[in-house]
Amino acid sequence: MRLSTSQIFNSGTTGMQNLQYGLYKIQQQMSSGRRILSPADDPIGATQALQVTQSKGINEQFLKNIGEATSKLNLLDSTLSGVEQELQVILERAVQAGNASLSDEQRGMIAEELRQRMSSLISLGNTKDGTGLYIFAGFKSATQPFQVDPGATPPYSLASGTHVGYSGDGGVETLQVSGSRTIATSENGLGVFMQVRDAQGNPTGRSMFDSLQNMIDILDPASGIPFTTAAYEQALGDTNASVAHLSTVRASVGARLQSLDSMATTANDSDYLYKVRLSELQDLDYYDAASQLAQLQLQLEAAQLSFKQTSQLSLFNIL
Repeated sequence: MRLSTSQIFNSGTTGMQNLQYGLYKIQQQMSSGRRILSPADDPIGATQALQVTQSKGINEQFLKNIGEATSKLNLLDSTLSGVEQELQVILERAVQAGNASLSDEQRGMIAEELRQRMSSLISLGNTKDGTGLYIFAGFKSATQPFQVDPGATPPYSLASGTHVGYSGDGGVETLQVSGSRTIATSENGLGVFMQVRDAQGNPTGRSMFDSLQNMIDILDPASGIPFTTAAYEQALGDTNASVAHLSTVRASVGARLQSLDSMATTANDSDYLYKVRLSELQDLDYYDAASQLAQLQLQLEAAQLSFKQTSQLSLFNIL
């Protein structure tokens, strides 16, 4: 095989260019800390890294959703705690009002306190979140859910006319917190305040507000409604049912918060594993890169020296 001077020159130049590109590539890897600068560097590794990155991104979104769901449920639970505290005091005062030794005037004083408790309950039912939306209005979150109905007449019930009307709907907001699960992040006013169920799960036919207002009316001498044992026991039983009903609602919210806590732990563990796997696929081994850099530098220096000596070969040099 015959070699011309131009072939020797081109071959030497190409070899040095390849070595220079290798040095440039390692320098880029070391400056970025990444082993894979383009899919051509490692097609299989690049594909796996892309898949892991996508999975990591989805997991991060689930973590954000879990955080948002936890924040909403914490606000909901805090509000329900306030409702529960009001109901406990209302129940205590209602039991106290059943004392046969109390005068009409003393029962009237209890009725006045219960009237203030009613205002507090309605206010809690109209609680807003940090964005100004009502948390118990269902999907109609921009509409105030509870207002006193001045046209309703006692005794109050869902069938004959409720003391406090509900303007929301039965919607419940949800968030997807994992690949296979969505979780309710709210409770609507129908389920919490209006459609009260007793400890056995049977509907009472009266809202929390109806039960309380009926109790107020029979205790207040000015209402014109006489205090009777039957009416009092009915109102007291409805108040007990409201307390039991709210405990059930709070237990459901608490169970969801516990579930979110467990899912957050799992999602954080998964995020750590994704980071480790990405590091294995993408991160550069600096010791190995430094060794390759030194080797390429030596090869380039040798190639440059060899090219210099070869390019000077000529028969005229020895004539």
